[in-house]
Amino acid sequence: MGDVQSITPELCEDWYDAITSKQPDSIELGDTDKEKFNHAFEFYLAGSYDNAYEGLAELSKQGSAVSQYYLGLMYLTGLGVLQDFLQAHMWLNIASSHGHKKARMHLDQLTRNMTAELIAEAQKQARRWVTNKAKQAVSEAIQKDESEFSIG
Repeated sequence: MGDVQSITPELCEDWYDAITSKQPDSIELGDTDKEKFNHAFEFYLAGSYDNAYEGLAELSKQGSAVSQYYLGLMYLTGLGVLQDFLQAHMWLNIASSHGHKKARMHLDQLTRNMTAELIAEAQKQARRWVTNKAKQAVSEAIQKDESEFSIG
């Protein structure tokens, strides 16, 4: 499937900046907590994939494209999780939709090795995840507005 890990495990103060600086087309990064990402990525590089998964999954759910990309790679390669092309496709698709070019490249390669039925299911899951995320954001905005205008 190509070169999965493009970052060499050398000392780095800020993995987030190092990784995103390699994306010249400005990835939509969401509200990634750089400290949490750096911590999760250190686990990833050290081969402590269970710990990396926890951090990357949390950040992915918050909308971090770079975290979604690495979570997709974990599912693609079976690092710390059972290899699952459906989940890999879903996370790479979501990261790609946020402008992550490497996610798009891996997604294209993965798609060539999947059945049409599996691709359709992965796309359905990605749409469901994005829709639920949008609904959650709207609900949170409404709650925020209501709390700002409540008389207390």
